[in-house]
Amino acid sequence: MRITFVVHQFPPRYFTGTETYALAVGKELRRRGHDVDVFTLDPAFGEATGPWRDSRETVDDLPVRRLNYWMRIVPDWVTAEYRHPLMAATFAHHLAERRTEVVHSFHLRHVGADLLDTARLHGARTVVSLTDFWFLCPRVILMKRDGSACDGPPDGGRGCLACHVPDLIGPPQDDAERQRRDRALLARPSYLRDRLLAADALVAPTSFLAGMFAHNGVPEGRIAVRGYGIDARGIAAQVAATPRVPRPLTFGFFGTFGPHKAPHVLVDALAQVRGDCRALLHGRTSDFPDYAGGLLAAAAKDPRVSVLPPFDRVGLAAALASIDVLIVPSTWHENAPFVVLEARAAGLPVLASRFGGLQEVVRHEVDGELFAPGDAGDLARRLQRLCDEPGRLARYRAAVQPPRTIEQAVDDFEALYQEAPAR
Repeated sequence: MRITFVVHQFPPRYFTGTETYALAVGKELRRRGHDVDVFTLDPAFGEATGPWRDSRETVDDLPVRRLNYWMRIVPDWVTAEYRHPLMAATFAHHLAERRTEVVHSFHLRHVGADLLDTARLHGARTVVSLTDFWFLCPRVILMKRDGSACDGPPDGGRGCLACHVPDLIGPPQDDAERQRRDRALLARPSYLRDRLLAADALVAPTSFLAGMFAHNGVPEGRIAVRGYGIDARGIAAQVAATPRVPRPLTFGFFGTFGPHKAPHVLVDALAQVRGDCRALLHGRTSDFPDYAGGLLAAAAKDPRVSVLPPFDRVGLAAALASIDVLIVPSTWHENAPFVVLEARAAGLPVLASRFGGLQEVVRHEVDGELFAPGDAGDLARRLQRLCDEPGRLARYRAAVQPPRTIEQAVDDFEALYQEAPAR
């Protein structure tokens, strides 16, 4: 089967959850004999790179076509974030050249949902993996400017006008530009919903995510819930082979140092905990520099907190082996973060916010615990209990079940590719 993946960015320069998952799925499909390639964007929109760049390369045996364009190559940047005719025209030629039978979309930000129209016109089956809230929210994370959670485009999208300021281009320069941006934001919800409903198959990794889309106009049952899969056996073997050295009870945070990921909640909680324990924070400081600056200042006050750089896939096993409990203190609608699945593969209990899809991947007081989002006091009480009751941690660890494998996930995708009606 000839399959083309579409994703908003791709390794090796970009390696967060969605693009890493697309790479793993693609490799497994190729191992099974399918002809898979990747159509992706290099989202470096600085005009020093030239108005249009089209390159081809191979990443882990997957053929990759990587495009880059000036942000001003189109007159309306807000619309181009979800509808990009130039990308769609290029994609049409690509599908014809490849004679693609299935188009599997993992993310379309700055690529354009009109690529789904292009795929249907070409005659390909279309499968969309919903990995976050981009189809609902121009900010992707369904979080308002004041930090509170949102449950979808308010008032038909009108509520997005005050909340969303497109990245890279700053505030509008005049009334005409403001009106153009407002029109683009108001048109966004219905345009993207229509593209979703026209796809042959929609997939979400949690019932929570599927429910959020049902709440915003996608019919119940239209989305197949299929959990993510990872190289669970490989991670478990690498962690087991990592030498363990004596250490205090160690809590870990892995991820972006941003307000929605809320690593400050762990720092604030640990300050209230007595006993022989510590926290390791691995993350990027560049995405939210103002927030990261405050986090680093708070962490510096507690010698038990170590702030470390992010790690790559090669360093994953060592990072997992260095902690005893993963902490996920997010204050946004987390879906099914891969870091939780990786912790499960390593046999680690997880303490997470009682929020979003995290409630589906942590079994409260069975293999971890859920705490009130943003509540450092609640988290501190649970950390203290783990310090005081070693048997509790051992019980959680014994109850951890390994996550689904990448092979199981690809079994599901193969079935969906076959079930999607031929055009």
